[in-house]
Amino acid sequence: MKRKSKNPEKCDEICENCMNRFSCRKRSLIGFEKLAFGSTADAFKLMMSDGNLDLSGLNLFNVAEIKKPKDGAMELKFFDRLKALEQLGVNVPQSDGSAVTFYKALNECAEKLEVNKDDS
Repeated sequence: MKRKSKNPEKCDEICENCMNRFSCRKRSLIGFEKLAFGSTADAFKLMMSDGNLDLSGLNLFNVAEIKKPKDGAMELKFFDRLKALEQLGVNVPQSDGSAVTFYKALNECAEKLEVNKDDS
């Protein structure tokens, strides 16, 4: 049986699609890592500032929402770190169970803390 010759343009298109999916997946994992482990220090700097803070240098990646009512207060809502960790755990290859094990241990601790909080 004779092999059909490959169409180089089709191969390039398939390879490009695969690389785009890999790149997108990698970017989403990096984003989840930032949400799970990123600093919130700049968000607190913003909250404590008197309004004269240069916003261009602040890292507000973990901030989901900012509200500033008329009374002058400021309310910040952050993305859920545990949900970000869950997404990282779901997307970890099965050959490397260290992150999955870490997530499971963290989840068990959170459940125990929730049970203890309900008891008090």
